[in-house]
Amino acid sequence: MITRIDIRLVSDIHNKTIGYEEIMSDDLVGINEIAVMAEVTTQAVANWRVRSSDFPLPIKELASGPIFRRPQISAWLRRNKRKLGSPKILSTYYDRLKSCRDDDKALAKCIEETVTSLETEATSGDRPGMLLGKIQSGKTRCFVGVIAHGFDRGFDMAIVLTKGTKTLSAQTVRRLETDFKEFIEDDEFLVLDIMNLPGTLRRSELRRKIVIVAKKQARNLDRLIEFISNHNDLRNRKVLLIDDEADLASVRFVRKKGDQNISQGTIADQIDQLRQMTQGIAFLQVTATPYSLYLQPEGYEHAADGSTYVFKPKRPAFTKLLPIHAGYVGGDDYFGSFDTKDPRSKLLVEVTEQEQDALRRADRRRISEHNVLESDNVAGLRRAIITFIVAVGVRQWQQREAGDRPKKYAMVIHNDIQRAAHAWQDQVIDWIFSSIVNAAEKNPNHLRPLFDRAFNDLNSSVSANKGHMPPRVEAFDAFIDALQSDDVVVEKVNSDTDVMALLDNNAELKLRTPYNIWVGGNILDRGITIPNLISFYYGRNPKTMQADTVLQHSRMYGNRDRKDLAVTRFYTSRAVYERLYTINSLENSLRNAFRKGAHDAGVVFIQSDTDRRVRPCAPNKVLLSNVVTVSPEYLLLPSDFQTKGGETMTRLQKKLDHLIKREWRDIDGFVSVDRDTIVAIINVIKKTMVFDAVSFEWNAMLGLIDYYTDVVKNSDNRILVWAETGRKLSRAGSGDKSGRSILGTSLRKKVLDEPRSKPALILLQQEGGRDLGWTAHKFWWPLFAAPTDSEPCIFATKVAE
Repeated sequence: MITRIDIRLVSDIHNKTIGYEEIMSDDLVGINEIAVMAEVTTQAVANWRVRSSDFPLPIKELASGPIFRRPQISAWLRRNKRKLGSPKILSTYYDRLKSCRDDDKALAKCIEETVTSLETEATSGDRPGMLLGKIQSGKTRCFVGVIAHGFDRGFDMAIVLTKGTKTLSAQTVRRLETDFKEFIEDDEFLVLDIMNLPGTLRRSELRRKIVIVAKKQARNLDRLIEFISNHNDLRNRKVLLIDDEADLASVRFVRKKGDQNISQGTIADQIDQLRQMTQGIAFLQVTATPYSLYLQPEGYEHAADGSTYVFKPKRPAFTKLLPIHAGYVGGDDYFGSFDTKDPRSKLLVEVTEQEQDALRRADRRRISEHNVLESDNVAGLRRAIITFIVAVGVRQWQQREAGDRPKKYAMVIHNDIQRAAHAWQDQVIDWIFSSIVNAAEKNPNHLRPLFDRAFNDLNSSVSANKGHMPPRVEAFDAFIDALQSDDVVVEKVNSDTDVMALLDNNAELKLRTPYNIWVGGNILDRGITIPNLISFYYGRNPKTMQADTVLQHSRMYGNRDRKDLAVTRFYTSRAVYERLYTINSLENSLRNAFRKGAHDAGVVFIQSDTDRRVRPCAPNKVLLSNVVTVSPEYLLLPSDFQTKGGETMTRLQKKLDHLIKREWRDIDGFVSVDRDTIVAIINVIKKTMVFDAVSFEWNAMLGLIDYYTDVVKNSDNRILVWAETGRKLSRAGSGDKSGRSILGTSLRKKVLDEPRSKPALILLQQEGGRDLGWTAHKFWWPLFAAPTDSEPCIFATKVAE
């Protein structure tokens, strides 16, 4: 409210009866005075007026400039932390957020570049901007920073679309309220949940920057559209639309039943409605699984013979890679190549498919409450539970020894999504716990063999990590005490309702005791953060395994303490591990393509027909559980096999001695060999191997040879061959699917690092013998390497009908 003296002064100024300088009192200030108060330039003040909807309104606009009430300006400066007389002023929202969160330089640079691209690039549903991170790698932290910095750059409202679960929506709202707490308390930001919208926003609320969180669900977006329609002020805003966990749910096309016309999907259409209602929308997709971009066919690049092979994905307007922070544990830790001196070599514990099948269907002949501590049908699950309890005791002992506060830990059991399977699985887990708790209370020594196996297993990885184990007696006492004192908590989680009741203030699963075991299905798949997860029993093995879905199952990824990694275990079958390894390779290949800018070349999707001719296949038909990924960073090779013996092996080795010429061997270099000879060599080698659990895709190796020698331009039907003898790798060390340790350091550099325009086949002759774990005969081991300048290639061993 303007006082009488204010009115008189304004009137005098307006009528020019007195000069501006003569009447400037302590109560009135202009642009110059505000700049002096805040110790910034007059241009900065002008920017605040434009960008900040809550900047005080002038009491009069004069030819010499606007004048304001000093108390209103002082209050606004205090709210925005622009303290009077402060030598250093945090003048932007992101500066303040960055200071509070202590963002590192790499993250701040990514946020800056993303906002700049959103300002300068035209984005849409068909061509979104993309922020590409890894699973649980800090994507939310980054896009929250993008919102703050976007508000600095003139955006007035942000809409965050989350996956369609109450849990993830609640987690996002709480994260925004936590990070923006200071702005919310100072009435600068307003964070709204689509499910709890106020009827009408007041004028004071409309002056703030507004963030609305909505699930990607048609009714919720209808509610959002109606809310904006009812507030004219919101319709005039510049909007930042963030699609979190982006996939085909946001951008898709559908054919309505009985209609031959293809129309835009409902949610994509609603996004277009939002675009038309506002000044403009900048669209950013945030994802760790960008496969949807590769599964929206636009066409193939024609080869010289008229056939088509290279799939050109829809291009985002821009792509920014989220930097991977130092504390991140991900696929490369679980599926990389490590020797026995690395604790990560102990992460995988193989579980039989027989066991995981036994947990899917109730059958008391295979599993009963009387044999759960002895039955082979639950050996892996039993081991997982026992080892988890021992591991927590080990880590807490280490933390106390270091003078740190002991942490609480989590385990997840996710074997199936069917409710009937869950009921049986829950029953078996109850039997296991009842049996071990009963033994702990009545006869602790009955559990000694199970404890010893777990303790010895953990000792191998803790020692490899240069850590220390507690005395065995002390660890056993802690193990028994945990069981006797009811400290081990098992929670069954099968619905949104279940999860919501278990969340803490940060919308993460709350750890109630030191030992927390979560048993669940799909609800644990996506977006939920599980702190201190050190044990994951995973049995999902569908016929069609989608890469993006499986990666989202990987709750063990994230910001983890590296010391915890030494006691972490991942329990799954060999078949599932093979698929997860393939999907991790695919993810890395695509990410590297983005990082290098090579994705403009496209991605090859191919398969072989019944006549072994290579032909393209539509990527949206590929079963990602049946693919082989080849790129300049990855080798294709058989692993986890045994060699044949006897007369059969003798005969096959004679054939190979004839085919693999003496003059090729041990010459410290490549030789050029025609394709027909290479195919003949591989066809003989494959007869020398027998596989343990998962067979090698020989057709993929042959198909890729055909592709690179027949289809790719500038090919002369020849392949580079490196033949080396005298290798003495044990069978125990033969499981490295990457092939990097099998090649060895020197050869690995020559094969993967030195430029090469042709494909290469590395033939390593291994010594046989029982002392190495093989049969008596020598044998040849083939490793295929794509050209170092090639695009990622996806070979489909099977495609959907």
